[in-house]
Amino acid sequence: MAVSLDKAQSLIRELYFVSRAFRAALSHLDEEDLLPGGVGVLGSLEARGPCRQVDLAVDLCISPSTLSRHVAELVRSGNIARHADPSDGRATLIQITDEGRVLLRRVRISRAQGLQTALAEWHEDEAEQATSVVRKLRKTLAAVAPHTAVGARRPDSTESQEVDV
Repeated sequence: MAVSLDKAQSLIRELYFVSRAFRAALSHLDEEDLLPGGVGVLGSLEARGPCRQVDLAVDLCISPSTLSRHVAELVRSGNIARHADPSDGRATLIQITDEGRVLLRRVRISRAQGLQTALAEWHEDEAEQATSVVRKLRKTLAAVAPHTAVGARRPDSTESQEVDV
């Protein structure tokens, strides 16, 4: 029961357009000051807790240099703090600040309200069906991912893919 190549390409195209529509319709004003993906970095860091940048990059499946740009921006804006790793004084840990948590909460509420408004004509069961299908797709993709964007190793868990952003 394999999916045809045409159907796979069609699904990729629709997911691409959904992603663009999501950003256009549901972005919060506070996100305009962040690099794309900055809210995802904050959400993952909130869920993970204090950690080294390299470990967060692996969790997010992005390169350390990409994460460095996000972290620098988020430190400058006061949403992330850096401090010495107590177990290794040469290393640095990053963690979300109270300001970052407040920003994340505002963005989450704004996005949820925006989607709630956009789905005004949907029935609750339709939203549940869409959630189930998207969750199944995410879990399937996470299970077959051969490597991360970092290339070093796979995330220790799929937790970063389950973060509320």
